[in-house]
Amino acid sequence: MKIIFPTEPIISADIPSDYPIPPIGEEFYIRFETFIKEPEDLNKVKDLLEKDDLTVEKVEDNKIYLYQGQKADLQGTIESDEYMPSIVQYWQKHPETKPDGL
Repeated sequence: MKIIFPTEPIISADIPSDYPIPPIGEEFYIRFETFIKEPEDLNKVKDLLEKDDLTVEKVEDNKIYLYQGQKADLQGTIESDEYMPSIVQYWQKHPETKPDGL
């Protein structure tokens, strides 16, 4: 599975295929430092995160496209309540994927 960041040029990172994906329109929680290996790419992603959250815009062909901020028409649904417990369980098994501060 691959996450695609809203950067120019596009930055992407491979993540575990079993990583829980949030619903469309929800913030994507992951420890980006674990998966982005190039320091320059990581700095660009950190710059994005300083301005706003990265949320899921769409998922297709094993690619998760992220968007900076939130789009009004992509707000979370009831699926959000189901997502958080699954991501917390994943972090307990794989602490290297848990973002700092959560």
